[in-house]
Parts: sequence; structure tokens; C-alpha cells
Amino acid sequence: MPRKPALAVATPLPSKTQNTPRGLRVEAAADYAGLSPFFIEEIIRNGTLPAVGGPNSGICAAYVVLREHLDEYLDGLGEQAIERAEQRRKQQKKERAA
Repeated sequence: MPRKPALAVATPLPSKTQNTPRGLRVEAAADYAGLSPFFIEEIIRNGTLPAVGGPNSGICAAYVVLREHLDEYLDGLGEQAIERAEQRRKQQKKERAA
């Protein structure tokens, strides 16, 4: 009796999050952060967000942002948002009491 060939089991492809590079160009950094590319480029140019490369850098023409720098920046934005929310709550409480 002939044997049936074994079915090949496909290995799952790695997800995108597993392959996320450490350095992100402006578009990818904007997608990762949920911000606009224009905003990312502006905070790079004004020195708020460190970036490797860029025009006349000798490394590459594109700005490359390290994920850890972007994460630190986003953490700071989150802390500022919490502070603003607390201030709004205090203000609303004062307005209700008056």
C-alpha cells in the first residue's frame, strides 16, 4: 500500500512588530508615533528629537530617528497630557464650586 506524502506545514511569517528596525526614517517614525511626518521633521530640525543623518551629515540624506529616542519623547508627551488633564479637572471643580 503506497504511503501518502506528508503535508508540509507552513511556518508562520514573522509579524511586522518583530521586524521593526531600531532606526526609523521620518515617515516610519510618524507611523510608529501616530504623528504627522511634518511634525516629526519639525521637532528633529528644532532639536527636540535627536536624529542620525540628515542633509549634509555625511551619514545619509534622510533623518533616522532611534525608536528609544522617539519612545522617550512620546513618554514626555504622555506626562504632559496627564498634567494638563489634572489642571482641567481642577479648573472645572473650581468653576462648579463658584
